[in-house]
Amino acid sequence: MRGLFDDLLRIDGVKAVMFFTLSGQPVFEEFTMGRTNAASASDWFALAACLGKAKETELVFEKGRIYVRRSAKGILLVTMGLIAPTGMVRLISDILFSRLKEPKPVRGIKRFFKR
Repeated sequence: MRGLFDDLLRIDGVKAVMFFTLSGQPVFEEFTMGRTNAASASDWFALAACLGKAKETELVFEKGRIYVRRSAKGILLVTMGLIAPTGMVRLISDILFSRLKEPKPVRGIKRFFKR
């Protein structure tokens, strides 16, 4: 699972990447600079849940930014510094969500001949 999120973690200024199911279960959680605060995964999910049904949100604070992206697969939350390239984060999250698509179920006789 970490391989999917490596591109996001390599961007300069990205401090943390978290991915949750729509029910709030943490699927992936990685901090690049170590965990400096006591915020748990449920706290981060609660923040994303407060945003309602918004598909994409960027919150700008005095010392950093939080990028939240919701899809049918789950919720991606990226914390970053002020000078992190947001366009790059958006582009890589588009690529990430395209990789997370479930394969279509196979119908007919093909389902018996899996590779």
